[in-house]
Parts: sequence; structure tokens; C-alpha cells
Amino acid sequence: MNNEEKARMYHTLLLRHDKLDGLISDIKSEAAGVELNLDQKKQIESLESQKQVLVKQAMSLMGV
Repeated sequence: MNNEEKARMYHTLLLRHDKLDGLISDIKSEAAGVELNLDQKKQIESLESQKQVLVKQAMSLMGV
């Protein structure tokens, strides 16, 4: 994979990461200052896990 392809892939990973961040923020804003319910906590946990996968993919893409 050349550097241009890596850059495109990295950009795609960052966009997906940002989208997951947005989803997490949406869930937290639904709670409106009240403690998250079990379903919301599970959703956030799943999204955070997906973010970790993206970070690992980005790091391996950059050779870290």
C-alpha cells in the first residue's frame, strides 16, 4: 500500500472514529444529566470498543 492509499484509509478511520464519538455524545445527551440506564451504558461500551478497534487499525496502518 502506498502512502496515498494509507492517507485515504487513515482519513476514513478518523471519520468513522468521529462518527462513533458523535453517537456516544448523543446517547449521553439523551440522559440529560441523569445517570445512564443499563442499555445506554452497554451501547456506549460497544461504541468505545469499536473506537479502540479503529485506533489499533490506524496505528498498524502507520506502522506504530
